[in-house]
Amino acid sequence: MAKFRRRSGISAELVGESSMSDVAFLLLVFFIVSTTFPEIGLPLILPSAVGQVTQVARTNVMQIVTSRTGLYYIDAETAPTQLSQLRGIVKQRLTDNDKLILSLETHPDAPYGGMVEALDEVMLAYNELDAANIKRARRISLKMLSVE
Repeated sequence: MAKFRRRSGISAELVGESSMSDVAFLLLVFFIVSTTFPEIGLPLILPSAVGQVTQVARTNVMQIVTSRTGLYYIDAETAPTQLSQLRGIVKQRLTDNDKLILSLETHPDAPYGGMVEALDEVMLAYNELDAANIKRARRISLKMLSVE
């Protein structure tokens, strides 16, 4: 009968289990750090801090103001405009004036979604004009109103 010999080497008792959790943690940290995340936010090109100031005729600026209550006013009108009407008005003004600059101004206490909804309607108006082969430069200014 053959005799079994015990192998010399590292026994399972000497391998620490805590080092396995350290290795797993380091791998987790490595993969989190090396992963790229998609950029989330509004895809707008913001102006730089330095630049030239240009005078623009008032007829080339369309002002859309989101009030504290979430109502929309166009060019300081006394009557509010419905969100559903905003896209049509913007499309008409962009069709009439190829130099039009849109100024979206928001009251600091306005609901956050109000400005985003107005910006969405403006972008949809630009997209509809692009689909109709009426190319217009996307000149949009975002501004927070100051309250005194």
